[in-house]
Amino acid sequence: MKMLERANQIIQTIEQAGGEAYIVGGAVRDMLLKRQPGDYDLATSLFPHEVIPLFPVVIPTGLDHGTVTVVLDHDPFEVTTFRSESTYSDRRRPDEVTLGVSLEEDLTRRDFTINAMALKPTGLVDLFGGQDDLAAKIVRTVGRAEDRFDEDALRMIRAFRFMSQLEFSLDPQTEQAIKDKKEHLQAVAVERIANEVEKLLLGPGRTAALEAMLRTGVYAYLPHLDRSIIEQLIRLPFNGVSTEDVWTLVLVAGLRPEALRAWKRSKKQETRAKTLAVLVNEETLSDWQRYRLSDEELLHLNEMTGRHHDERTTLPIRQLKDLTVNGRDMIALGLHKKEIKEALHHLEKQVVYRHLENQRDSLLREVMTWKKQHGTGSSKP
Repeated sequence: MKMLERANQIIQTIEQAGGEAYIVGGAVRDMLLKRQPGDYDLATSLFPHEVIPLFPVVIPTGLDHGTVTVVLDHDPFEVTTFRSESTYSDRRRPDEVTLGVSLEEDLTRRDFTINAMALKPTGLVDLFGGQDDLAAKIVRTVGRAEDRFDEDALRMIRAFRFMSQLEFSLDPQTEQAIKDKKEHLQAVAVERIANEVEKLLLGPGRTAALEAMLRTGVYAYLPHLDRSIIEQLIRLPFNGVSTEDVWTLVLVAGLRPEALRAWKRSKKQETRAKTLAVLVNEETLSDWQRYRLSDEELLHLNEMTGRHHDERTTLPIRQLKDLTVNGRDMIALGLHKKEIKEALHHLEKQVVYRHLENQRDSLLREVMTWKKQHGTGSSKP
């Protein structure tokens, strides 16, 4: 059974229990665009305590906000009670959530018209012109843009993200409101902004979205970004291929490597960006440069740049443990801890650079020669 069929099954079950239920949000948008939704969220008139008994597996994932997760055949579906939201004092989260409102009130609180439609097998509910904006390829807020951005300032960055992902343009009134409200981004957690920026930089409409960011001046409220970095991102011929390496683009565009920490990305993302940024402009890579990359990193580098650097399978060795000698051999030859590390690194480079064959006897002789030059007490600090 496909996920859409399972979502409709949830709707049918809720309706049989006397409630209303609809698929809402991005899934509706994607289906109307003939795109495959990544997941299906549902909204219902029933309260969580009324939904839970209707299904065999239900996880109470967000009861305070009226949300449970219904699991059908191992597929999760978030089911949330129709709700309205009060003022947003911190411009990040509502001061109060009211459950049990009408579908219209629920849709009114959503960010953009293209995300504010509801669907069930009997038809589509579109109260704010979402279909028209999909047809016109426009990102427009539900109601007054100023109100939506006062509620959650992150929506400004989400507008650019949808521009990029969907290759849409930005409604002029929505763009003007971003210009007027952009300083509110200072109240938004940088992790939330970074997640949206990643999706923006991976989208096919990246250039137009970045140009809109320039027009609105939003970049000034993003960590360590300036106009020149955005302009360079627009000009870059390279493309990000995953959230792990997309920050490579930002470094290549001029962000200082140490400034990446302010974006609070994972250690893997930081390392990947710093590793690949120094290589993207290289027409060819040395054996040692390829050796220092993982297979995945080399693959992504090729995809980002459109180049065809040789696979690492052509190297004499692909990792340290491929050497025909190891630390135990170094100990047997009388080397101490620091010397062992240095000696193995020396052998590693000799083999990768093809100065030596990866043959045990040859490598042991090389270690003895190396030991005479770097013996105990004479190791470099």
